[in-house]
Amino acid sequence: MHLTDVLDVDRIAVDITVSSKKSLLEKAAALLASTSDSADSRDIFESLCQRERLGSTGLGHGVAIPHGRVTGQQTVAGAVIRLQKAIDFDAPDSDPVDLFFALAVPDKCTDVHLRLLADIAERLGREQQRQAIREAADSDQLLRLLSTDLAEPPRQ
Repeated sequence: MHLTDVLDVDRIAVDITVSSKKSLLEKAAALLASTSDSADSRDIFESLCQRERLGSTGLGHGVAIPHGRVTGQQTVAGAVIRLQKAIDFDAPDSDPVDLFFALAVPDKCTDVHLRLLADIAERLGREQQRQAIREAADSDQLLRLLSTDLAEPPRQ
């Protein structure tokens, strides 16, 4: 399973404004709950908050991957949020975060979501990929970017 297998253009929000980690997680939960086989947004929100209490899902470089196991979630669902203005998300590098890749996974899900988390972390570990996502004109273009694998520019 790849990142684009769990994403849909309707679950990508570009250049939105939120004031806090809580409001960001509420927005992510609403997007994740928009599929027909998803759990209720409140249950997803509670799962995301519970995971954040264990430790921030901020990766650094302005990226975070909030995720949680959710009772009643039938399949893995993903959402992408790009903020207009970055917020504090307790990332390890202390930088504010503007790119969020949220996942809601069934409570019995095992290694599928771990591979997705690794894929996201690898993609967003590349400056070129982060910059392209930050510059995408809209949700459609952002989804197309995530559908291709941008290679790092050749080393000089």
